[in-house]
Amino acid sequence: MWDINFRGKSLLFQNPDLDGLPFEDIQPSDLPTRSPQFGFPLWGGEKTWIAPDTSWANGAPFSALDSGPYQVRSKSDTHIKLVSTICPISNLSVSRRITLSSNDRWSIEHSVTNHGTHPRPTGIWSVMMLDTPAKIGVDTGAAQASTVFGNPDEMVTSDQTCVVSDCSRLQEFKVGLPNPDGNSLIRCGENGPWIGCSVTPPQKSDQYAHQHPFEVFNSGDYAYCEAEWHSPLCNLGSGETMSFKQAFRVWTNDEVFNAQKKQSENKELLSCMS
Repeated sequence: MWDINFRGKSLLFQNPDLDGLPFEDIQPSDLPTRSPQFGFPLWGGEKTWIAPDTSWANGAPFSALDSGPYQVRSKSDTHIKLVSTICPISNLSVSRRITLSSNDRWSIEHSVTNHGTHPRPTGIWSVMMLDTPAKIGVDTGAAQASTVFGNPDEMVTSDQTCVVSDCSRLQEFKVGLPNPDGNSLIRCGENGPWIGCSVTPPQKSDQYAHQHPFEVFNSGDYAYCEAEWHSPLCNLGSGETMSFKQAFRVWTNDEVFNAQKKQSENKELLSCMS
């Protein structure tokens, strides 16, 4: 998904170094980048990756799924369904269905199918690259953020119930977070708009490929950060398909946001983000 354009405002990052650059006849790793520590193109937008990243080849997401062609299987004024080719390395294919339910609500349903002959541990990983500055908040209860890499000092704060990542400057870090109620909140820019995402709350028996159902990454090289949602880890059998669905909503401005705040079940998270 290349962008979310709401009331004339673009909310997702698109890499300016790759904009308009032909890439069909070159290797993705040869594309220009300001982040050579990551051996794959940073396209921008929102995409489906496969977790865990330890299963990737040469430290990069499976190229056929991340940078290869997708076929449109169905579309209408309110939805589009896209299907990838079968990855020759992982034997997986990805299906993405994006549905608009109103002018401020949409959903993304990710599905992954194992075309191989053996089961494989698989998690669906939705990565949304957002323009910065942005704030990303999760109501974590009593738990704290776990640093995956980099330096989150002064940019990730916690109180008794919430963890908020204030992605307002170039400083590389990634943190992993619990997401007990399945809800997360993003403030785009200094004053919004605001994006809320809901997924099925984790169950006690759920395990995750990266130990946490939600991660936040902030770039030290480009003006973007990432909200990253994980499905539970599944031992996906031959011929089986797993799915993961996200429901999104966007608020227009602080006035609408404050009206929602008075009625919301997530008052603590909204208060932390204000």
